Amino acid sequence: MKKLLSFASVLALMTGIAITSTTPTYAATDRSGEERLTIPNSSACRAGRTVMQGMVAGPGGQLYIIFTKAAGEEPVLSRWLRDGSAWDGSSWTCAGAPTSIPALGHGNDLAYHPNYQGQGPALIATQGSQSAFPSDDVTIVHLDSSGAVGASEVVHLPIGNISGLCYSATAAGGAGKFAARRAGNLWTHPGAGSLTGGWTLVKSNLTSHDNRSDQGIDCSENYIWNTKSINSSTPTTGWNWVYQYNWSGGDVESDIGIPGRDLLDEIEDITHIGSDFFIGVNRNNGADDSVKVFIP
Repeated sequence: MKKLLSFASVLALMTGIAITSTTPTYAATDRSGEERLTIPNSSACRAGRTVMQGMVAGPGGQLYIIFTKAAGEEPVLSRWLRDGSAWDGSSWTCAGAPTSIPALGHGNDLAYHPNYQGQGPALIATQGSQSAFPSDDVTIVHLDSSGAVGASEVVHLPIGNISGLCYSATAAGGAGKFAARRAGNLWTHPGAGSLTGGWTLVKSNLTSHDNRSDQGIDCSENYIWNTKSINSSTPTTGWNWVYQYNWSGGDVESDIGIPGRDLLDEIEDITHIGSDFFIGVNRNNGADDSVKVFIP
C-alpha cells in the first residue's frame, strides 16, 4: 500500500529542499534473514542449469528446487535432505544428481501435497510463468515414502495459465486447500479433488504495485504469501516484494521488502517448515544462489 508523505517531506518538497531516501518508494524494512543454503553454479544438485526456479519444502523438511537453463528449457528437479541439525548454513545436503523432467516446463512454482488424490506424497509444478512461458498445465511428480522422486504426469487446468501454486494441509479446518495465482487473480481448490475441475475464483484484483514479476507463492492455515521479483525494467533502487493475504485475498500486509543487490538478487519462491519461513534467491552476475530465512 502506498505510504502517505509526512508533513516534513511535504514541506521539504514545497521549499525545494532535497530529500535523500535509503529505502524504496513504498518504504519497507528488510525482511530477509540469514542464509541457510548456498548453491553455486558448480553444485551437482543443479547439473549445469543456471537458473533457480520453484522451491518447496516436502516430507521431513526436505527441500525441492527446480533449476533450468537461461532460456527455460531442460529443467531438473533437485532434492536436498535435512540433516536434523540447527537451522544453520549446512542444514540441507544435496541428495545427489537431480532428476531431469522435461514436463516441468518453466517450473515457476512448486507445491507439496502429502497425499495427492490418495496416491501418496507429490509435488505439483506450474509449467508456465505469467508471460514468458505461458502454460495451462501443471506437472504432478510422485514421491516415494522417503521423498525420492518418482513418476510424473501432466494435468490440464481449466482456469488457464498460472504462475503461482501452493497447498496447505491445515487450511479449511484441516481439510486442506490449494491456492493459485493467475496474474492478479486468486483461485482456490479443495485439496482432495481433481485439479481438472472444482476451482473457485476468490478475488480478481490482488493488491500489487508497479511491474515486478510474478514468482512463487506459499500458503498456511490462515495466510497466503505472494512473491514478486525485480526484473529488467525495475528501478535500480527497487526491491523484491512479498504480499501477505488471507484466504479471501484480503490484505494482511503489503510490500514486505526483500532487497535485490541493485537488481542482481531475484526472489523466486517462498516456503515454510512449521513456523520457519524461507525464500529462494536466484543471484545473477555469477554469485551463488541461496535459500535465506524470511521474517514474516
